[in-house]
Amino acid sequence: MRSRRSARQRGQTLLVFALGFALFLFSLTCLVADSAYLFVWSGRVQSAAQLGAQSGADAVDPRYLYNATGSCPAGTAQGVVCAVQIVDISPQDREGTLYAFQRACIEAADQSAQIPRDAAHPLVVKTADDPQVPEGTACASDGCRVYAEVARVVHLPIPLPGFPDTITVRGAGYAAPVVGTNVATSTCTGIAWVPAPPPR
Repeated sequence: MRSRRSARQRGQTLLVFALGFALFLFSLTCLVADSAYLFVWSGRVQSAAQLGAQSGADAVDPRYLYNATGSCPAGTAQGVVCAVQIVDISPQDREGTLYAFQRACIEAADQSAQIPRDAAHPLVVKTADDPQVPEGTACASDGCRVYAEVARVVHLPIPLPGFPDTITVRGAGYAAPVVGTNVATSTCTGIAWVPAPPPR
């Protein structure tokens, strides 16, 4: 009688161990697959943010090339003439609510990060005129440099039960325009620029 009971208990222990080990392997497989997928997408989103910032920095104000002067920021003494900013942030070059540098930045980053217009059509990529939240690109400039931030919602290939099946991956990029000259000089503010994320 005792040997049958101990044999049954050994069988139950083996079954519980096998089920527990299978659950552990499944969880480990999910974790490895999701981590690899997120690693790939984080690299893509970071590259898209850098590309967006570089594309925005390419939007050089043509008036800058001809040493034109423009309006000075508020708080500047009267009678002072200010140079035009190198990045095109002039109001007359706005198209809708976007400056020229923002349009170039958003279009390049959205295309590179493959940000879908909507969930129903995942192969149709957003344009600069589409809303850029909850996923999309935000660009800002101080007139000298461009900051781009890209957010992409990634659907995990094997989500763990009880955890979210999507994660937002973010990337940030910074760039400054380069204009041909025979002397390497700083043409902007001359002070260190501390990048700040654009408002969302």
